[in-house]
Amino acid sequence: MAEGVRSGPTMAVVARMAGVSVPTVSKVINGRGGVATATRERVTTALREVGYLREPSTPAAQRGAARLVDVVMHGLRSTYAAHVLSGIEAAARETGLDVVVTASEAELHRRETPGGGWLDHLIDRGTGGVLLVLVETTSAQHEWLTHFGIPCVIVDPITSPPDGVPTVASSNERGGYDATRHLLELGHRRIAHIGGSEPKLCSRARLSGYRSALAEANIVVPPDYVLDGNFQEADAFAAMDRLLALADPPTAVFAASDLMAIGAGRAIRARGLEVGRDISLVGFDDVDEARVTVPALTTVRQPLVEMGRTGLDLLARLMRGELVGDRVELPTELVIRDSTSSH
Repeated sequence: MAEGVRSGPTMAVVARMAGVSVPTVSKVINGRGGVATATRERVTTALREVGYLREPSTPAAQRGAARLVDVVMHGLRSTYAAHVLSGIEAAARETGLDVVVTASEAELHRRETPGGGWLDHLIDRGTGGVLLVLVETTSAQHEWLTHFGIPCVIVDPITSPPDGVPTVASSNERGGYDATRHLLELGHRRIAHIGGSEPKLCSRARLSGYRSALAEANIVVPPDYVLDGNFQEADAFAAMDRLLALADPPTAVFAASDLMAIGAGRAIRARGLEVGRDISLVGFDDVDEARVTVPALTTVRQPLVEMGRTGLDLLARLMRGELVGDRVELPTELVIRDSTSSH
């Protein structure tokens, strides 16, 4: 039987074969970053040569994992997470599956520790499948899931998924286009964008939709009209403050999330201006806060409940051995409220 990942001598042998340190081997085994591609390939080759495979601590037949699904999320405290989870739970009831949720950023960071974190736990305990929600994973982690035959579906992927891993997302680019087109139809021509972190797939797609709508209207976007709000209220406040300090400030702003739109609205009011009268503001998501903020926020609604439900349904089908498509994109919807007006 091959030795488990906690076996020091085998890890040391692999380190010598690859010409690296034992901690580097540990990083590769546990799917951690900070390892150059060429080094990772040498370590992976050595692991294969020695047959270094991790074995679950409990035999699969004793784990009763066939009905168990692990849902790994970036956190549970947001309205976004609550809506996605409600869809997951509804679909799980309908398919007769049990759900275990790993739902804190601190827990996700524990995957940086050899022998800890969600991947180790679910492999040791056993699981029928994994649903990843807004979680950034490594290729090595997906290789481990494949090695143990654990099906995986990603909801709202942060980065491009590995080949063959199904994903569920909303039509982010179309949503960004619709938000910007709405502002154009109201007569605005100086329209800025506060985006999320640029490497994220949804951020790039929403920015692309914004740019497409403006290009269609023959409007050139000034470089200082596109700022990163990092999906954080405080960062969006700072970005909006910078926009208002420009010599030619925007008359309208499309923020790539409702949370950032709320932060932008605070900055607008801090300068004695009124959202919806002096500056129009559009968000994205349509979380509960969008309805209760004053004025109520015009936003692009993501079908968050349906995204969770669809992700769990796809995973259930994979667990039954069915073939599913690689990508499901659900439509967004522009919801017009009081934070936008004619210019």
